[in-house]
Amino acid sequence: MRLDIIFIHLYWLDYKYRPTRVSQNPTTAPSYHPKPSMDILTIVQQWPITTALVIFSIFYIFLQTLKSSNSSITNSSLPPCPPKLPVIGNLHHILGKPRHEALWQLSKEYGPVMRIYIGSKLFIIISSPAMAKEILKTQDHVFCSRESFKATKRLTYNFLDIAFSPHNTHWREMRKLLVTEFIGPKRAKLSSHVLVTEIESIINDLSSYSPNTEVNLSNMFMEIVKQMVCKVAFGEKYRRQPVKGPSWDVMLEEAMELLNGSVGDSFPILGFFIDQFSGWNRRLNDGFRNLDGYIDALVDDHLKHDSGDMSEEDKDFIHTILDMSKQNASGYQPNHADLKALVMDILTGGIDTTVVTLIWAMSEINKNTRVMRKLQSEIRTCAGKIQKVSELDTTNMTYLKMVVKETLRLHTPAPLLVPHVSISQTQLAGYDISSSTVVLINAWGIARDPCTWGENAAEFYPERFENVDGDFGRDRFEMMPFGGGRRSCPAMNTAPTNVEFVLAAFLYWFDWELPGGMKCEELNMENGGTLVLGKKVPLCLVPKKHNWEDD
Repeated sequence: MRLDIIFIHLYWLDYKYRPTRVSQNPTTAPSYHPKPSMDILTIVQQWPITTALVIFSIFYIFLQTLKSSNSSITNSSLPPCPPKLPVIGNLHHILGKPRHEALWQLSKEYGPVMRIYIGSKLFIIISSPAMAKEILKTQDHVFCSRESFKATKRLTYNFLDIAFSPHNTHWREMRKLLVTEFIGPKRAKLSSHVLVTEIESIINDLSSYSPNTEVNLSNMFMEIVKQMVCKVAFGEKYRRQPVKGPSWDVMLEEAMELLNGSVGDSFPILGFFIDQFSGWNRRLNDGFRNLDGYIDALVDDHLKHDSGDMSEEDKDFIHTILDMSKQNASGYQPNHADLKALVMDILTGGIDTTVVTLIWAMSEINKNTRVMRKLQSEIRTCAGKIQKVSELDTTNMTYLKMVVKETLRLHTPAPLLVPHVSISQTQLAGYDISSSTVVLINAWGIARDPCTWGENAAEFYPERFENVDGDFGRDRFEMMPFGGGRRSCPAMNTAPTNVEFVLAAFLYWFDWELPGGMKCEELNMENGGTLVLGKKVPLCLVPKKHNWEDD
């Protein structure tokens, strides 16, 4: 949930600016459009009913805040909390800065288990490997559910998906379907074939470019991952664009922004009116309609073609689930809404995180020439002289695996993971935690903690993983890019392998340079985003076909 938008939605109280989407051209700055200013007196005169409702809402929330402070659990048995204000809680502590960074700074003062309030809503913030292990492993059976937000409910067809649904039997069946029919070994051959085909196409294009041509790798990585995921899930000739409405990219970007949450999620009464008058509710309805229309079209395309004559290897994910919805003697029989929820998960969760990891990895490699030389040497030595992408084998490329791990550590895709919710009352580090409490794990801060990773924790140094054993998110929690426990990312095993393969191919056939004589230290490494933390400025590099005679 996006916590810093509450004051932004109160646009009628002051003079505000809202940036447009970041331009794909790194030299073009985002434009800003001023919103009209309106003072308090004007509001009272023009909107007397709204004013009365806002005043009532503030008074109600203030009473709720007082009530919560006199709850059955005494303050002495609760985790420490920064000083909070009536109505807004601790919102003032995190405004104006990335929320994961603001929460990490607060944790240095208030400890690894801390509580904050956004409005009257309580959040427990976890900021250490030991406490993360407690949530994701030791008490995984307690902190295994999800919070109900307006956008997640709507976009998941009333919590029929995997990422945002509460922990129940239906969730277990849906996760099993996704893993066995899309991510697991059953689709491994098809996934590998599609990935190799897409990379070969890109490499052929790059080879045909004239010297010193600057290319947008952010767009290239998006195209590779998008085609791999969508062709395996929806078929070789899947629908590339919606029939109507915004483009595929805009549709998905809007869905991701909506999943950040709204004001009404933390301010139930006041937020309802802000969501309504600011246009957020309309955005949610439009976003859902666009996404639902596209998913309907994908399913309808499959219903028009009988899969009875197709072999199991030729069937894509939608074909398989449709067959199961008619007859599935071996287990759960999904319905139409289940299928649409799974497709939504694939679109919103199966692409962005892999793309941003590829972009960050290639950015760090090009910023660190020592790493670049060492990595290319390993890739080319292990692979030898090969002609086809399909001949590339990353199994024994140990330094490549370290580079990917270091990328996931330094650039955790989801900095606060997906919120966990307790299903019963429990204790955490001696503090009382009530049932239905929302827990945020600051995976970004934990993975950069100098107490764990040393004084160079903020540096890109893959060698730190040379003598590190264990699985992060399962046995170890010093970093957890895919979460952990039963709510971990289903693709935590396959995603790193795909990233390794793409990087190996790009670094085997080409040498890379920064454009325009740019120095390594000048490469823009600013991040942006909330739910997924990507690179703010697209990565543009100059490819040079590797000359093997120089080796």
